[in-house]
Amino acid sequence: MVVPRTLRPAALLVAGSLLAACASIREAGRGANPDPGGAVRLAVFADDDGRRAGEMLTGSIASVLERQEKGGWAAVFRSLDPSWTVAGLAPGRYRIRIDAALDAAGRSEALERPVARSVEVRDGEAVDVEVVLDHVSPALVAAGAVGVVIAAVLLHEWLDDLDLPAPPRPPAWAVEAAFWVTLDLVTAEPTWVLRASAPQVTSHFPRAGDVVAAPRVRIVFALSEPIDPGLLGDDAIVVEGAGGVRLPGRVSWDAHRWWVCWEPEEDLPRATDLRVTLDGARVVDAAGHPLAASTRFEFSTAR
Repeated sequence: MVVPRTLRPAALLVAGSLLAACASIREAGRGANPDPGGAVRLAVFADDDGRRAGEMLTGSIASVLERQEKGGWAAVFRSLDPSWTVAGLAPGRYRIRIDAALDAAGRSEALERPVARSVEVRDGEAVDVEVVLDHVSPALVAAGAVGVVIAAVLLHEWLDDLDLPAPPRPPAWAVEAAFWVTLDLVTAEPTWVLRASAPQVTSHFPRAGDVVAAPRVRIVFALSEPIDPGLLGDDAIVVEGAGGVRLPGRVSWDAHRWWVCWEPEEDLPRATDLRVTLDGARVVDAAGHPLAASTRFEFSTAR
């Protein structure tokens, strides 16, 4: 096996990367759905240990549920919560995509490897979907051994002047593992898939009762559908500190993710309880329907 000298460092990096963990998403089961239509239930875990213990992710993760239509995929639900259920779905093909998480300051961080899964929604059934963000699959464990074999060959090429004995031939199982890993990577689905008669807040960051340490925190409200951003203003979200003092900030609309965001103009006061209010009259969809009511929650800042 002769590897061009300029490609040897890259080849070693590729071999080593096969040992890395990656996110996984799977259909975990189905059950009866007492409500009309079908349902999708999502649960996101930080790692395999969390999944086995039934402990869901503690942070905020950006997920979207889409329905397959004649013209492609249409988003019907978005959330920041690691667990949600969407019921009343019309039977059909749907898919779930998770491609970003929020850091401690509420900033969106793209996942290194987004995950997606399509599922068939049937009337009277609820389908469970599980996501493990730090998952080591058996195929990648096997592929890691392939990488070790490749690395041994490359090292032999580098040290051939020392007249070392030839490295062993790759075992048959190693070739088969590499073949299946390649198939898995190539056929991985691309990313992306109810909404009531009026927009709803599906989730928000921070969560009620959270204690945040970041000096400046972006507050995010995830909505169930797009809205008319022309009705938003900096007073659409009011953040109040001790004594009802309003904190200055700017409100924006993220059309891609259906997020209404508030960003402070200065550092938040420390060790303080803050109250957040999203004005329902300022959040109106394309049909002119406002939020059913304003949304309020409280969180605290650390010392």
